[in-house]
Amino acid sequence: MNELEARLELALQDFLAERRSAAISLDARLGPLVDELESAVAAGGKRLRPQLAAWGYRAGGADLDDPMVRAGAALELLHTFALIQDDVMDRSVTRRGRPASHVVLAAAAQVEPERFGPSAAILLGDLALIWADQLLAASGFTPERLARAQPVYNLLRTEVTLGQYLDVLAAHSRRVTEAEALAVNRYKTASYTVERPIQLGLALAGAPDDLIRAISGYAIPAGIAFQLRDDVLGAFGDPEVTGKPSGEDLRERKPTWLWARTLGLCPEAETVKDVDTLRNLMVESGALAEAEDKIRALDDEALAAARRLRVAGELVDELVELTERLVWRRS
Repeated sequence: MNELEARLELALQDFLAERRSAAISLDARLGPLVDELESAVAAGGKRLRPQLAAWGYRAGGADLDDPMVRAGAALELLHTFALIQDDVMDRSVTRRGRPASHVVLAAAAQVEPERFGPSAAILLGDLALIWADQLLAASGFTPERLARAQPVYNLLRTEVTLGQYLDVLAAHSRRVTEAEALAVNRYKTASYTVERPIQLGLALAGAPDDLIRAISGYAIPAGIAFQLRDDVLGAFGDPEVTGKPSGEDLRERKPTWLWARTLGLCPEAETVKDVDTLRNLMVESGALAEAEDKIRALDDEALAAARRLRVAGELVDELVELTERLVWRRS
């Protein structure tokens, strides 16, 4: 665990402990709800959004300080909101190697668990979103810096929600196109995971507008490559490494670019139920190879844009290293 991660975990623990005390002062039955949020936050994850926001903050000329750590913690709470509700919509039973929040809450209920778990998880996600906003507002930045960053934060929250809707729409459509899948990747992942967090850090640091705009040339291809890698891992990943069942995306017919490309090359895949057979079709049709080629091209585009950024050379090196680690990861 690096310095940022250690400080981030402490900030999250302190904030949630305060919120738990306030919640149980209203009603002791609220304790387990906040406990589940604490467990979901502490379950791990890459902490990618806080890392990129902190990178943007330093690229904007500021040193990593407590307000930026708390702002990063707010992004992690926001991400927890998205994960909790995503699991409800996808009916996923695991997340980060543990039961999903709606499963945990259902198991603990002394009422009808089938309805209670998803209902409680939706409310828990809402709570994480509200508290993320509160934590950012109370992070310690001046009103002027917060006002400059607020439009970026608003875009981040808006785009991930709209991107999630497009994902749900695609999941319930008869067939998703490659263009539709990439549109979901653009807003649900590239903007939310890479572009807006970096821009948020830059805005909080008081960076010039031209640098904030220039980030998009790097962030969009890097974010789409990140999502395409996630799609490949969802189909072929090792559950011991990824923390979720292997092939779940295939069983659920998740509307990924990889699935859309497979259908384009091999339409009969639509009627196949067996996961191993679907994997073989993805390989034999060339869809998997095309996905890897696309990831490689997007990675090259992102790295070229990163090297053009007008920031310190060591910061560019950090961004290049982080990008390579994420795009070619195994989990």
